[in-house]
Amino acid sequence: MTFRGRFFGFQSAAARLKAGVAVVPLVLLASCFQLREPEPAGAASDWLPPTQIDILLANFTTAVQTLNVVNYERTFAGPQYRFLPDPTAAGTATTLFTNWSVNEERDYLNGLRRRSAVTTQNQLTFSGRRDQFFTADSAEVSALYQLKIVQSDTAFRSTMLEGNIRLLVRRRNNEWKIASWRDQRTSSALSWTDLKKYFIRN
Repeated sequence: MTFRGRFFGFQSAAARLKAGVAVVPLVLLASCFQLREPEPAGAASDWLPPTQIDILLANFTTAVQTLNVVNYERTFAGPQYRFLPDPTAAGTATTLFTNWSVNEERDYLNGLRRRSAVTTQNQLTFSGRRDQFFTADSAEVSALYQLKIVQSDTAFRSTMLEGNIRLLVRRRNNEWKIASWRDQRTSSALSWTDLKKYFIRN
């Protein structure tokens, strides 16, 4: 083999070694990330910037009806959010709700979604709504709710939930979020607290 042939052979081997060394960090980098489920197809199209309380409630209602967990999470005000259950419905499970946050909201809705058909459309309606403003950026929204659910877990037999919902909403960076949610049973029907208590555990 001539000097020229050995030289080009050396160059080729060096190039292959360099390429191999470059690939190793990429493989290691890829292993640092976990794959996550893609957002639901309608996640972006169903969401409107909640610059008004009405839009926040519309986003919340649509997310509940379509079981869109991504958009559901977006309606809450992050770490400071808290859910206050109906005491009767909570029963002996009061500790379950002691530090109920956005994580628990997500987990309960995922539990409900796993037991619902892809094409399921729940129905949520509010009536007798009243808004009480404390400042320009905080208010309490109170209303009676009816939530009709369709799911496959036969151990949870109720299909219609009823009660009073009281949401403390706050505006930050011109977007309204739910800072706290108080649930109250108003009839012999099960309430939203019952739904959350069951589906976060099952």
